[in-house]
Amino acid sequence: MKRTSVLLRQHIGWHFEKHWRVQGKRKPLNTGAEKILKERNIPFCQPEDIIQEKRVFEKVEIVGFKNKPVVFDKTHPDWHDRPVLSYKDNNVLLEGLTQAKVLTKSVEVKEGLPENIVLEDIPKDIKKHVKNIILSSCVFDAEQKKLPKIKDPERPAWNFPRFYGITQNRANKLLMSRLLQLIESTCGRDDLVNERYLFNDLLFSFPFERHGDLIQFQLSGDTVITSSKPLSPITGVSTESLELPDITPVKPTITLVKDNIYKLEKSFPIKSFVSKLHPHTIFTRYNKEEVKNLFEEEVTEAQIFGRSLLKAFTVSASYARYQFGDDVGQLPKPVTVQSVQTDGQFYHFGVFQLNTLDLEKGDVKNVWYQTPLLYLYDKCCYVLGKPTLEGYNKEVVKHLYAFYNSV
Repeated sequence: MKRTSVLLRQHIGWHFEKHWRVQGKRKPLNTGAEKILKERNIPFCQPEDIIQEKRVFEKVEIVGFKNKPVVFDKTHPDWHDRPVLSYKDNNVLLEGLTQAKVLTKSVEVKEGLPENIVLEDIPKDIKKHVKNIILSSCVFDAEQKKLPKIKDPERPAWNFPRFYGITQNRANKLLMSRLLQLIESTCGRDDLVNERYLFNDLLFSFPFERHGDLIQFQLSGDTVITSSKPLSPITGVSTESLELPDITPVKPTITLVKDNIYKLEKSFPIKSFVSKLHPHTIFTRYNKEEVKNLFEEEVTEAQIFGRSLLKAFTVSASYARYQFGDDVGQLPKPVTVQSVQTDGQFYHFGVFQLNTLDLEKGDVKNVWYQTPLLYLYDKCCYVLGKPTLEGYNKEVVKHLYAFYNSV
């Protein structure tokens, strides 16, 4: 290659960097000045003491700056030496319904619903509307989000492809709101509709003590129907002779979450100035991706039943304290609350009558009625590109109408 003036040019920046590295490794020569100064008793100091200025930095709080992470130990402002056993929306009880009965001091008088809830036939045109509601909520909605991973117990390491579609929470919320709207518009009783209010996402909290343990139920009502008058008692049968289930050697508080950082809250979220404040029916959404066991087993039917009972108990107990005072034991008048739990496909119906809040002593017990799991449909999806609904069960809609018309 021919040498030109361009190729002979030097990269000044590169040479400067190399020169800086070489000069930076040179060691200072000992001139003997320090020795002479010491012999003549002339004071001297290091150059760092003069060149480097000593500054004291003060901490300045900057508005909008990220706060330090909270440390969950005894320095936390909500720390208590006495732990609390809590039950929240994502928990389930180990023994399910039997353990829930022991915790809430509840018994079942008979299987099925009480006699005052009458199931009536529904018109054929309503059946068509319900089918359209199911398809529009579970198939035709425009939401497209990544769905949970598909898992096969026989092949736990196999990665299935991810699908996009309507999430369970979205489909469940749409289905419930549309069914309630259909029931209100077709029940044929305008006076009854005018006595109802509908609330979403209410938080109920009920702390209590049981055999030396501090327990707190903090549960949400995804959809709550209230009325201008409380529900009538569902039974007058004496419960003193009925026995609670025996779950020994299991402790009744097993699988309740133990924590030292908490706030005890007595919460009934509907205030006194609301004209229709009496709880009528509580609707609970169930999502298997959120509601889980502590030990990673599948949630059983008994645990789903126990969840319905604890929801109804928490709502009725917080309402009873709000109405009769914090020190109430045996209630002057029973409190009745209806409970519906669903994942969009199965429905569990229950009715709870609260007779007493004295859960440690006394022979009076609370009463619980329930149905088995009822499935609204067997399949609702696209089959060969065609929207398909199979196995529609009208009994679920009958129960919803019966619950709404209860007084």
